[in-house]
Amino acid sequence: MDASEIIARLRGEGFFEISEKVTFECCRTKNGGTQRVTVEVFDRGPEGGRLRYHCIARGDDGTLATGNPGSTIEEVFSTLHWNDLNRAS
Repeated sequence: MDASEIIARLRGEGFFEISEKVTFECCRTKNGGTQRVTVEVFDRGPEGGRLRYHCIARGDDGTLATGNPGSTIEEVFSTLHWNDLNRAS
């Protein structure tokens, strides 16, 4: 069963605004050291339209970056406030 089938089944159970979440664990350089960042990408599927994707990035030092939802992952990544990960913790 793929994600679209699971979403359809969940809708049949009365759920709405359903998103599949994919998590990526990343490392980046910050202030001469290494910052671990968890990036969560939420996908509402084709029915999500212009609000299909949303992203949240959390640094292991307590920083948080987010942005507006969008219809493509490229749009979401280009508007995400990545610089918020550079803030002092």
